[in-house]
Amino acid sequence: MHTYKNCNLCPRECKINRTRGQKGYCRETAQLRISDIGAHFGEEPPISGTNGSGTIFFTGCSLKCCYCQNYQISFNGFGIPYTCERVAKDIKELIFTYDIHNVNFVTPDHFFPHTIKIVELLRKADISLPILYNMSGYQKVDSIKALDEYADIYMPDFKYADRKLAKELSNAEDYPDRALESLIEMVRQKGFLDSFIENKH
Repeated sequence: MHTYKNCNLCPRECKINRTRGQKGYCRETAQLRISDIGAHFGEEPPISGTNGSGTIFFTGCSLKCCYCQNYQISFNGFGIPYTCERVAKDIKELIFTYDIHNVNFVTPDHFFPHTIKIVELLRKADISLPILYNMSGYQKVDSIKALDEYADIYMPDFKYADRKLAKELSNAEDYPDRALESLIEMVRQKGFLDSFIENKH
């Protein structure tokens, strides 16, 4: 897995040393920062279920979408320092309090190494909830490949098929190509749903 010392986790490939406090496009150093951890009931019904999704919102983002609904987190850096151990502890508390259905990493791209450590800690504690990567679609294929044994579900966006629009709205002209490549890899790993029950209401 890539490290933070010559960071190329996302398609921006800033190649800066985040372990020395340098910040790339995501505006984050190697210090894990999180804005919120909680039981979330606003995801798609199969994800939220009845007890909620154990959602971890990571501070920062590798995109710059002018319409971002979480701009306080992605743009303004709203969040506090966390350790992987504290994240794992908070997830255990969510399981005890809410009986959450899954662990949901939201915009984790720039903190992939930390997410792997968190999953390892959960497994060591015999927690076997599905691990969900909730992402923008703007990922690198080799980063997705490195997540294969740590992810159970991918829930990516596909924001643009038009390079000009991607540049204008998210400052990511290569988004369509990157997103399609990463989606193909996600499907290769996990496949599609075996069945789909349409909401009749």
